[in-house]
Amino acid sequence: MTSRRNTVISWILFIVFSFVIFSSSCFIILHSEHSCTGEECSVCDELAECHKILNTLDTALICAFHLAAVIFALFVVLKSHVKTRSDHSTLISLKVELLN
Repeated sequence: MTSRRNTVISWILFIVFSFVIFSSSCFIILHSEHSCTGEECSVCDELAECHKILNTLDTALICAFHLAAVIFALFVVLKSHVKTRSDHSTLISLKVELLN
């Protein structure tokens, strides 16, 4: 049940992030050639905010990718150095019959 819930939450977050990126990009594209009214132009303020959101998400995605790469590398290194029980050779694991 928790696996299904995690999957649903992941898809919802994916859709929200995709919607934010898509809507910010569309707003920038549609209003990039607007006629500015001066220093307190609301469209320019919104364009600056959209640029800020896209830069923040871009930085967050890059950091998340680097963190995932570091964790994966640590996992691979630790997995190669830590021996599991199946790697140990004992008489029982080799199925040696001890007879007197």
